[in-house]
Amino acid sequence: MAVIEMLRATCAPGRRAEWLARDAAIWTPALAAHDGFLLKEVWPSIDHPDEVVILVRWESLAQWKSFPDDLNRALDAQMQDLQVGISSEALEIYSG
Repeated sequence: MAVIEMLRATCAPGRRAEWLARDAAIWTPALAAHDGFLLKEVWPSIDHPDEVVILVRWESLAQWKSFPDDLNRALDAQMQDLQVGISSEALEIYSG
């Protein structure tokens, strides 16, 4: 079953462009190198200038959950000065 990881990031005020560039340089290659990664979409909010929604599609929940915790922490640490907060949830893809 394919899974979507949905993240909502709140960037430091006025620093969203920097956040987007760093995210593309740091997170995107790390995700792309991981088994089960399918797609990443980044959606900057129109209504909230310091917010970004990120959708990451994974082949399976198990593959998403196998992303190494230590790598996750190391990548997050590189975003700290540009990020106020981030939340994450997993969504099942329903084909109806």
